[in-house]
Amino acid sequence: PRSSPASRPTPRSLSCRVESSLLISVSRRAVHRNMNEADGLRQRRPARPQVLTEDNAAQAGKESSTYSNRVFRLTFMTLAASLIIPLFGALIFLDCPIDPQPISFKEPPLLTGVLEPNVKLRQAEKLFENQLVGPESIANIGDVLFTGTADGKILKIENGKISTLARLGHGPCGTREDEPTCGRPLGIRIGPNNTLFVVDAYYGLFEINPISGAVRPLVSSKIPIEGKNLSFVNDLTMTQDGRKIYFTDSSSKWQRKDYPLLIMEAPDDGRLLEYDTVTKEVKVLMEGLRFPNGVQL
Repeated sequence: PRSSPASRPTPRSLSCRVESSLLISVSRRAVHRNMNEADGLRQRRPARPQVLTEDNAAQAGKESSTYSNRVFRLTFMTLAASLIIPLFGALIFLDCPIDPQPISFKEPPLLTGVLEPNVKLRQAEKLFENQLVGPESIANIGDVLFTGTADGKILKIENGKISTLARLGHGPCGTREDEPTCGRPLGIRIGPNNTLFVVDAYYGLFEINPISGAVRPLVSSKIPIEGKNLSFVNDLTMTQDGRKIYFTDSSSKWQRKDYPLLIMEAPDDGRLLEYDTVTKEVKVLMEGLRFPNGVQL
């Protein structure tokens, strides 16, 4: 049956209902979408992208460097401990060869007068470079030079030619352990009669003919002087008339080959001695010296 006009909906009321239904539907969808998005944000929050700047790079480099330093220090300390601990153990069980003595030095003199620094040696000319093995002391008769070398030889240099004048020792030479038999000539002086006077660290005091090379022993290191050995005969000088010869013995305990131990121990067992070429007597002039070396009148 046909509805009455009063109950039939008008176009306007239909439009309002449609709009209201659409609005409710859209609102529900929006609320539903917002809830889903909120849930998604709670479930997974995307990590912020890290922006690399110069400060970040510097900080990272600093942290890496600090870590490397810690690793290096730890490694170094471990290695040091592994070496030092056995060393201390060895020192405890092994006897030390030296007995160091206390020593103190006085104020050094002012560098004035004859001690004033100069540069004269800067103009020196090198002679026979790489042709001589450790020349120690040098003496001359005119243009002829004489010197003792580390291989136990007394060399003569004349007109640029090097020849062996004499040898005071024997056996092999070349190492520090060979020195006691090979010999080590040190101080050399020319006497008033143009003969050579030489001291050898292991053998003593000698006179040598500069022409023939004949050797004459004067003082043997095998004979104790006033109760002490001549262990390290070092240098010599003499009076103008040649009668008195003064020479140093650097130690009555240590030989030249042991000079590092002599320096570390610093004993006061060195002496200055006098030899009389007429009476052949030897006496001690000074004792209680620490490593007496060169001597010169």
